[in-house]
Amino acid sequence: MEIGSRASDGKGRDRVADTPETSDTDHTSPGQREIKPAALSNGLERRVAVTRLTLWWEHAWPALWPSVGILGTHGAIALTGLLSALPLLLQWLVLLASLAGAGLLAWRHREALKWPSRATTLRRLEEVNGLPHRPLSTYADQQAEGTGSPKLWAAHRAWLHTRLAGLRLKPPTPGLAAKDPIALRAALVLCLVAAFVSAGPDARPRLEQAFFPGFVGQGKPGRLDAWITPPGYTGRAPVFLASQSQTVIDVPQASVLTVQVFGGTQPNIKLGAEELAAQARQEEGDTAYEVAAPLETDTNLSITQGTYALGSWQINVAADASPQVTLLEQIEITRRLTLRFTYEVKDDYGVTDLNVEIALDPIFVLQDKTIFWLGDEQPARPGFPPLLDGFVAERINTDFDLPLPGLHPRQATHTAFRDLTAHPWAGLPVQMTLVATDHLGQEGRSRTVTFSLPARRYEKPLAAALIEQRQRLALSPLNRGSVAGFLNAFTLDADIHLEDKTVYLGLRAAYWRLLHARHPGALSGVSDLLWDLALHIEDGGLSLAERDLRDAREALTQALGEETSPAELERLMQDLKEALSRYLDELANRATAQADQDPSAQNNDQVMERSQMEEMLDAIADLARTGAREQAQELLAQLDEILENLNTDTAQSGMTQGENALSDAISEMGEMIEQQRSLMDETFQHGQGGQTGSQAEEQGQSGTQPNASDLEGLKEQQEALRQQLQDLMGQLGDKGQPVPGGLERADEAMGKAQDRLAQGRADTATKAQGQAVDQLQQGAQALADALFQSMAARGEQAGDQAGGDMTDPLGRPLRSGPDQSRSTALPEELDMQRARQILDELRKRAAELGRPQDELDYLERLLRRF
Repeated sequence: MEIGSRASDGKGRDRVADTPETSDTDHTSPGQREIKPAALSNGLERRVAVTRLTLWWEHAWPALWPSVGILGTHGAIALTGLLSALPLLLQWLVLLASLAGAGLLAWRHREALKWPSRATTLRRLEEVNGLPHRPLSTYADQQAEGTGSPKLWAAHRAWLHTRLAGLRLKPPTPGLAAKDPIALRAALVLCLVAAFVSAGPDARPRLEQAFFPGFVGQGKPGRLDAWITPPGYTGRAPVFLASQSQTVIDVPQASVLTVQVFGGTQPNIKLGAEELAAQARQEEGDTAYEVAAPLETDTNLSITQGTYALGSWQINVAADASPQVTLLEQIEITRRLTLRFTYEVKDDYGVTDLNVEIALDPIFVLQDKTIFWLGDEQPARPGFPPLLDGFVAERINTDFDLPLPGLHPRQATHTAFRDLTAHPWAGLPVQMTLVATDHLGQEGRSRTVTFSLPARRYEKPLAAALIEQRQRLALSPLNRGSVAGFLNAFTLDADIHLEDKTVYLGLRAAYWRLLHARHPGALSGVSDLLWDLALHIEDGGLSLAERDLRDAREALTQALGEETSPAELERLMQDLKEALSRYLDELANRATAQADQDPSAQNNDQVMERSQMEEMLDAIADLARTGAREQAQELLAQLDEILENLNTDTAQSGMTQGENALSDAISEMGEMIEQQRSLMDETFQHGQGGQTGSQAEEQGQSGTQPNASDLEGLKEQQEALRQQLQDLMGQLGDKGQPVPGGLERADEAMGKAQDRLAQGRADTATKAQGQAVDQLQQGAQALADALFQSMAARGEQAGDQAGGDMTDPLGRPLRSGPDQSRSTALPEELDMQRARQILDELRKRAAELGRPQDELDYLERLLRRF
C-alpha cells in the first residue's frame, strides 16, 4: 500500500492501518529510533478521545434538550409538593406522560446521538489547529513493502511529529442558544434551584415520590396530633381530633386549629379550599411538621401523607352571638337624685363590659340659642370666630360604665345607682342607651330612653350661678370668654360678695385657667373646680363627703366584677370605710346643727347605727376574701340602697309626733318578736321532756313531767311580754294612732299561752306562742303601712316606695326572712366560716412542698381566684 492509502474493513467503512508503534515489524534502523512514535501516539489519542466526546456533545445536547426540559419540569413541580398531593393514579399518569414525551422527542433525534467516527474526529482536530493536507490522517499510515527509502519515510515521520506537536482542543459549541432564543433552559435551572431550596429536607422524598409513585415512603406514615383550642373566654376544653370517633366537630368561633405530624414525608393539610403549609423542624432525630390556623366558618379538614389518609373531619363553627342587655324597669330617679338602673345582661360566653351612652336630645334647643358641639367638626355660628385665641377643641365624651354582677356573667340581673347631678348636662333632656360588649367586641344595645337628667336645687344664689356658668362652658367651648368675664366681674368686689376666702381663691383660679386654656382638658379641670365650689357654697363638706362615698362604692363594685388582686380589694375596702365614716360624721354634724335650730325636726332613727353599717362592710370584705364575689356585690348593692334611702335634709325629713310614735312602735315590736320567739323555743324544749295531761293518761304512760318551777318561770316571762304589748297598744291609742288588729290577736294568743303554761301543758302553749309571733309580725307590717301612708301624704316619699316591698323609715325591708327577690343567695355566717376554714386548709396544703407537683399545681389554681 502506498503512503496515505486507506484500508477498508470490508463493510464499506475506512479504517486507519496499524501504526508502526503497534506493528510487529520495525523497519527502522537503530540510529533512527531516537524519535519514539509510541509516546507521541498516546498523547494524540487522548486528544482524539476528548475531541470525539466534544463532537458527540455538540450534536447530542441540542437533540436531548427537549426531553431534559420535560423531565426537569416534572422534577421542579415535584419539589413544590404539588405532585404528592395528587392521588396515586394521577401521579402515575403524570409520570408516564412525562416519560413518554421525553422518549418520543429523544427518538425523533436519535441520529444526533450516534458516536462520531474516527475520521470525523481527526478532521475536527486538523480544522481546529489549521493543519493543511490532513497530517493526522497520514500520521497513522505505514510505508508499503518494498517501496521508497526507509530513511525518507523516517524523515517524513519526523516532519509530521514536528507539525503535530502541541495540538490544542476546542471547547464544545452545541449552538443551543440559536434553538432556544428565549433561554427557557435558564428559567428551568432557576426554577429547579428555587424549588430545591424551598423543599428543604423534603426535596429527596418528593423527588422519589414523583419518579417512583407508591414505592417510596410506604409503610411509615407519620403520627398525627391535631386539636382545636376554643378561645379562653369560653371556658371550654380543647378538642383532640385524633381521639374523636365522630367526624363532625362543633367548636365556637375564633377557635384555633393546630396540626402536628411526626415523621414521614411532608403532609398535605387542606382546610376547605385552602392548603396549609406545615413548617418542618427536627425533633428527636425525626422530622416534625406543624401548622396552626384560625377557624371562623364551617369547613372541612383533610390530612394526608403520601398515599395515607391520616384523617378527615367536618368542622362546624358556632358563631358567637351578640350580647343582649335589657332594661327591666324604667330608669328611676331616687329621692337623692341618683339614677337607679335595673337591667339584665345575656351572652353565650359572658358579657365583658356594660356602658351607657348618653347624648343630648337632638330636638332640644337651648333657650338662649347657645350652640353646643357633639360632632367631629368644630361648631360655627354667624358673627363669631370658629375658635377663640387659637383654642383647639375635641369631641366630648359623656359615656359611663355600669357594674356587672360577677366576672363576665352569661346571664344576670343587677341594680346599680349612678349620680349624674355633677354631669354638665344635669337638668337637660338626654337620650340613654345601655350597650353590652362581649369578648369579641360585639355589642348589644337596649332600648333608648329619653328623659331629663336630675339636677340639684340650690338655695344659695352664688352656687346656682356657678352651676349655670359651668353648664354653658360644657355645652360650647366658645362660651369660655363670657364665663371668664362673669367670674372676673363677680370677684372684683370680693369683700362685698364673699366672706369665704376659699371660694374667692377658687373663682380667681378658675378665671385665670379659662384665660390660658388651649385644650379641652383645661376646660374639664375648670368645670370640676366650679362644681366643687358650688357644693362647698351650698352645704359645706357634706356633699363632698357624699361624692367621695359614692366614688368609693363605685370603685369597689367595679373591682368585684373584675380580676382584681386581694391586696387591691383590701385597699378599696379601706377607702370605702374611710369615706363612709367621713360621710356619717358630716351627716351627724348637720343633723345636730339643724336640731339645735328646730328641735321638732330631730329624728333619732334617721340613719342606721354606724356599727351596723360597719358590720355590713366587714361582711362584704369577708365574702370577697373567700372568693364569693357575687355575694359581696349583692350585699354591697343592699348597702347602696340603704345609703340611697338616707335623707340628708333633716328639715324635710322630720316626722310628726304620730309618725314618731309609729316608728318607735315598729322598733319596739321588733324586739318583742325576738323575745317571743326565744320564749317559744324554751317552752318547746321543756315540752320534749315528757307528755302531760290527759294525753299521758289515755296512753297509759308515766313519762317524766316538766319541772313545775321551770314552767312557772316561763309563765311569768309570757305575762311580762303580754303586759309590754298592752302598754304599747295603749301608747298608740293615746297618740291618736289606730291599733292594728294583729296586735289585739297577738294579745289573745299570749293570754292562751300564759294559761297553758299555768296548767303545765307546754305542748299546747308552744302552739299559742307561735300564733302570737305570726300576729305580731302582721301588726308590725300594718304599723309600717300606716307610717308609709302618713309620710307619702306629706309628699316625702316622692314615689320611691310605690309598687315595691314595704320598708321602714330607714330603708330596711320589713321581712323576717331573707330577701327572696334577689337572684344571688347571701351566705349565712356558718357558710362564711366554713368557707374560711376551707381556704385556710387549701393554703396549708399548698405550703407543703412534699406533696406531688400535680397536686400543688391544682391547689395553686384553686387559690388563684382568691
